[in-house]
Amino acid sequence: MNSIWGKMIIGAVLLIGFVIYTQYEKSAEPAWKVNTENFHVLDSWEELMDLEKMKYSELRFVDHFKLFKDSPVSIPLSSEQRTLRIEKTWNYGYQFYVLYSVDLKERDKDEGDIPKLEVDRIRLTSEQNKPFEGVAELYPGETAAKSYVYKHRLYRSIMVHPNFNNNTYKQEDWEELMTSTRYEFSDISIQSKKGVSNLKPIIFQVDPAQMSGIPKAIASSPINQTLKLNNGEDIRLKTLEFFKIGSRIMLDNDIDKDLISFIGDLKINNNINKPFEYEITGNTELGHYLQTDGLLYELLNTEESIDGNFTLTHSVHRTNKAYSFSVSRADLEKYSANQTADLKKNETIVNDKDLQVVYEGLEWDEANNQGGIKFSMEIPQKQDNLEHFFFYPRPGYHFSHGHDDDRYVRNLVSVKDSSGNQLEDYDITQIYQDEKSSFLIYFYNGLPKDDLTITLSHLTKIEPLTKSVTVPLNSPALKDKSNK
Repeated sequence: MNSIWGKMIIGAVLLIGFVIYTQYEKSAEPAWKVNTENFHVLDSWEELMDLEKMKYSELRFVDHFKLFKDSPVSIPLSSEQRTLRIEKTWNYGYQFYVLYSVDLKERDKDEGDIPKLEVDRIRLTSEQNKPFEGVAELYPGETAAKSYVYKHRLYRSIMVHPNFNNNTYKQEDWEELMTSTRYEFSDISIQSKKGVSNLKPIIFQVDPAQMSGIPKAIASSPINQTLKLNNGEDIRLKTLEFFKIGSRIMLDNDIDKDLISFIGDLKINNNINKPFEYEITGNTELGHYLQTDGLLYELLNTEESIDGNFTLTHSVHRTNKAYSFSVSRADLEKYSANQTADLKKNETIVNDKDLQVVYEGLEWDEANNQGGIKFSMEIPQKQDNLEHFFFYPRPGYHFSHGHDDDRYVRNLVSVKDSSGNQLEDYDITQIYQDEKSSFLIYFYNGLPKDDLTITLSHLTKIEPLTKSVTVPLNSPALKDKSNK
């Protein structure tokens, strides 16, 4: 009996020893050293991820809120006697990020010796099991970094954007495409100095985009403060919430359809940034919130520890006022005959306490190499250096009838000919040559030879808040970043 127990104990010890040795073999690094002159060698995983976040700035958000997915995909490269491992993935909308690695050999002289993943086509499959196949366009990123070495493996990354331009899809097809749960690299290969080798398709399971309702929050912190509008109305700020690649401030009450946004300053580590505009989104059924993606971007790009706040100081309102001015056919023909000479008008269209609009005339814009109808818009008395950007006008034909109550329908410019027909072959650009906020209406097919009527409608105005609100940046999620 003792002999049997002794053999069992010896067998168990040998098994445990084999398991420990196997795990050691998996994690142990080769004894040889990587040539740091030919390879960008890193000392830590954190350093690698910092470089990736510089390459693709949206990954700051992804890493901060731990949205990366670890991948089990490992592909033997028999022709290269190596292994390609998919390390991390992340998707949002159509874009798909992949971080992968390939093991180094002592014989490798530079990164050209190590196989590189090439993706030519990608297939997305919706929740309804409908496939959508397109060309895989690879976004190179915002830095020149191509690869790094960490623990004897060379890391590269790709950001894939499917291109479906050659396919004819209806609106419902695009909506279904956004619900894709399966991404497949359907046409892929590896490339090195040895040549090109095709690989079998790689399949990834992904989270579908949320097509209805307010995006689900992944982190939040309470605000519970109240601001007061000029008309005496109170607006309560409930929480600062973070969702997949975005942030918002949830509001506690129903919002008037003509209250467009709020403006405020962001202060981080005693540095005050230019005014931010926080647009109001949502409806009575789902609730209203302020979009604060600009605030989030500034926070996640702050390298130092975070100490600051943001303040809401002004509200932006849409008015029901409309103003028109005429551009005669005679003036258009005269200017078209010689566009080197500006045709000055300087006609005041609006002159009240909230807004001044002047029809400047027909002028040439050197920056855009085109001539057009120039007008200016400005606030008579500047309000705390608020930028005129908030008045940026947009072509009226971009917005279909029946959506006049939607908040994004504002500061519209409409152009009609002498028959009353709405023109749709023009756009608007801003001109930076004057202190005034000037704009140029230009036409894709050249200036019309007709009497025109220009109408400005749904114009916005900015009002200071009776009671402003300062919100400290004390979200637990943000503190995690600064204490990393």
